[in-house]
Amino acid sequence: MSNNINANQHFITESFVKKRFGIKGLVQRYDVKHNWWRKNASPRFIFSGKGYTQFLEVGQEVDNSLEASFSNLESHLKSILPALDYASQRKKTKLSETEFNNLCFYCAYLWYLSPFAKAKAPANFVMELDMNLKHGNWDYLRQRGMPEDNIKQMKAQYEKGYQFILQGDNYLQFVFRDQFIRKCRNQAGYFRYRTKWTVYNSPVELPISDIALIDYPESKSVTLYILPIAPDRVLIGRFQHSLPPPYHSEDTIVYGGTLTVEAAEDVLDVICGSAVKELVCKNKMDVKAFRERAKQKKVGFTKINNLEDVLSAGSKVFDRKKDLLLVPLKPDEYLKYVHSCIGP
Repeated sequence: MSNNINANQHFITESFVKKRFGIKGLVQRYDVKHNWWRKNASPRFIFSGKGYTQFLEVGQEVDNSLEASFSNLESHLKSILPALDYASQRKKTKLSETEFNNLCFYCAYLWYLSPFAKAKAPANFVMELDMNLKHGNWDYLRQRGMPEDNIKQMKAQYEKGYQFILQGDNYLQFVFRDQFIRKCRNQAGYFRYRTKWTVYNSPVELPISDIALIDYPESKSVTLYILPIAPDRVLIGRFQHSLPPPYHSEDTIVYGGTLTVEAAEDVLDVICGSAVKELVCKNKMDVKAFRERAKQKKVGFTKINNLEDVLSAGSKVFDRKKDLLLVPLKPDEYLKYVHSCIGP
């Protein structure tokens, strides 16, 4: 892990991709936009961006604390992944508390570091702000350095029915990190206590997309979290939203099983359909056909608008005085802003 400014930083760890999906350290890379393959590609510049997790602020040194914590978590994969391989061969396996916690944190990191999570961050920020203002929690703004004069003005505007959106050139990385720092630990808790994890062997080869941990609605009340961990193996978490009762367990058990060919093909289509920019695999496959098959099955994913801006946000310098402006809008215009962050 480099502490230099604008160093190449991954949102899926390089060693994970290289060891689990590579042959002699090289992978087959598929470019979604151009339907194009790069054979025997190095994972060094795959699933990454210049300064992807760093934070640059006017008058401050480069902040690479997020990269450092991700690198530290990555070091635990050498025990987590073999434990999951072992679990796939048994009905259920009890992991150690440390292994299970690290697994849940790694999954949470993958979700909140993904390009999709970064793209959603501004919409999540303003919706969370609106919820806080409805409950009279103006400290939400104070905690982010908003001056009292501005808060007073916003109170008057809010009472007139206005809602607030972000305005500024370089706020994306700020709100992305704001969301990550406050929510990643909570997500790890959901994965730890309220998600049932199963490692499935797959009879068909699976790739991994740039949205490594894919959240996919199994029903209105259940979300599946799908993470390929090898070409022949996938980790799936089942999270139940509805009552009664939600799944809750203090256990550290991972279940094992084998997918049918039909179920494995469904997972394959979801993985291929989720890719925003690229995916990699051990052997070249017909990704375009799988993505088309996913569409026919009504497997849809929200698109990311301005993907290159999302990937490069960390290389832009944030100026709190100019880049964290909250502008009042009427509700219909507010909704347009929320929808502009991500497309259907």
